[in-house]
Amino acid sequence: MKLSLEYDILGSFLVDESTHVFIDTLTEQDFNDLFCKRLIKTLKQLKEQSKDINIFNIEAISKIPLTDLLKIQSSVITSANIESKLKTLKEQSGRRQLNEKAKLMQEMLQDTTKSITEIKNDIIEQLHEIQEHSNNEVITLKESLFETYQEIENRYKNKDDKGYYVGLKKLDYTLAGLHPGELTTIAARPGVGKTIIGLQMGIAVALNGKKVLFTSLEMSHRQLGERVIAGGSSVDNNRIRTGNIEDLEDWNMIQKAISKYQLENMLIDNSSLNIQHIRTKLRKYKPDLLIIDYLQLLHSINKEYSREREVAVITRDLKRMTQEFNIPIIMLSQLNRNAEGTRPTMADLRESGAIEQDSDNIIFIHEPKEKEINSIIETGAYPVTYFEYLKKNKYNFVYIIIEKQRNGATGVIPAIKKPKYMKIEEVE
Repeated sequence: MKLSLEYDILGSFLVDESTHVFIDTLTEQDFNDLFCKRLIKTLKQLKEQSKDINIFNIEAISKIPLTDLLKIQSSVITSANIESKLKTLKEQSGRRQLNEKAKLMQEMLQDTTKSITEIKNDIIEQLHEIQEHSNNEVITLKESLFETYQEIENRYKNKDDKGYYVGLKKLDYTLAGLHPGELTTIAARPGVGKTIIGLQMGIAVALNGKKVLFTSLEMSHRQLGERVIAGGSSVDNNRIRTGNIEDLEDWNMIQKAISKYQLENMLIDNSSLNIQHIRTKLRKYKPDLLIIDYLQLLHSINKEYSREREVAVITRDLKRMTQEFNIPIIMLSQLNRNAEGTRPTMADLRESGAIEQDSDNIIFIHEPKEKEINSIIETGAYPVTYFEYLKKNKYNFVYIIIEKQRNGATGVIPAIKKPKYMKIEEVE
């Protein structure tokens, strides 16, 4: 490690005011020399306090002797090429940190109190910390506007691209499909239709040609397969489960559904138990969309967290993943029990207010009970005969409620849940 590089960069900050824009890109970790760590900390403090960066203010805060500061200042020949020097410093810093992490990993492997799975997760977390730090760079407003214009131009050229549309017309119209970099939470009480709509959305996006990773912590791949076949064939799911299929036409419909939905770009993951497992799968399979069924079954690798804190960490990590991998993520979630029978609100999101904070979009699936249905009939929105038809066919009236959309409008979409066919259809 050449300490002269560290002194050269810090000396540039002392003699050339134009280099001060780079101070915020550095941390104490980027320096190996203790004196340099102390000096960069002081420079950052002065910048944060909007004070002049000069040797007198530095001496007053850090108590570094003026003679030492003058020595660094006088040793700088030129502040040119500072960007190249900073790049080299960051490279050296990264290698040093990686070496330190490697030593830490060796120590982890000697820990016999942890399982190999826990150790692997800890190692992945350590590596992620390095990557997250190295990606934490600043960008000018000029660069941001240029990239934004390019994105708008790209959207215009591909305005007819429906790759991220989820197959529900009114929902797609309101959301304009799914968007990379956004976390969408779909929440409901058990049995109302979280998995139905999540799986339905995933299949629609996969049929559009995108690669979809569906992480199911509740159902096996065969159970999900049964739901896909029921939805695609309109053969009663209970008959599929029991094998009570005597009608030749039903067999034909099942075969047609299998032929349509045998998608190699729809991946089912039953093995991920925590957020690090999911991150590993994203790196390995590089999907265009991730769907998680469901949040409350996920766990953090840190067992010391309270459940509320654990959920907050998970949702924050998922939001970061949308940006890190540039994909949309759909997270299915349970609602609190007090949401049963009433229209859900943000307060009913189970276990953590962080869900509301981290989600770009929040969608509730709400199934009105008898009292609410009577009110709907009284308003004249739907006649009583309509609900009699639903009851006769064992269908359920539901609302798809767009409770939050960070970049768009909210709204309520009436829909029908068909439990025996495992699908949800919007009311025309």
